[in-house]
Amino acid sequence: MHHLLALLLVALLAGAANRAEAESGKPTTIVFVCLHGSVKSQVAAAHFNRIARERGLPVVAVSRGITVDNEIPTVIREGLAGDGLAPDTEVPVRLTSEEAATATKVFAFDEVPADLKGAAEVSYWSDVPPATKDYAAARRAIVRHLEEAIGPLKPKD
Repeated sequence: MHHLLALLLVALLAGAANRAEAESGKPTTIVFVCLHGSVKSQVAAAHFNRIARERGLPVVAVSRGITVDNEIPTVIREGLAGDGLAPDTEVPVRLTSEEAATATKVFAFDEVPADLKGAAEVSYWSDVPPATKDYAAARRAIVRHLEEAIGPLKPKD
């Protein structure tokens, strides 16, 4: 069932990315959401953007939070730096219903309140371990999800 869901998600992303880029000429946006906008969503956005760049995909990811922290924890900054990456934003940003509604896709690690997700469909990745306790394990779980979601997306011609 998990594999079927991943395949459906990939098809949705592929179709939406191609439609949105064709309509606007700009990359489409994927939103990653975690409770504080400072940990898992930062890791996911940074790695998604790395993979998209490597594959020439017209998709950009952003990190957002529900109840945002004032800063990104040092362990997350150091973990990303060790991967050759940086956080999506210097300070966590709160998700808005408008941003959720205009995103191609929203992935969340924590429950997104109805007033913040609006009409957006949210896919949840609740199996990712705490990144502040074990960055490497969280990164592995996130990258596995990303590979499943990005899999068949094609680069722009």
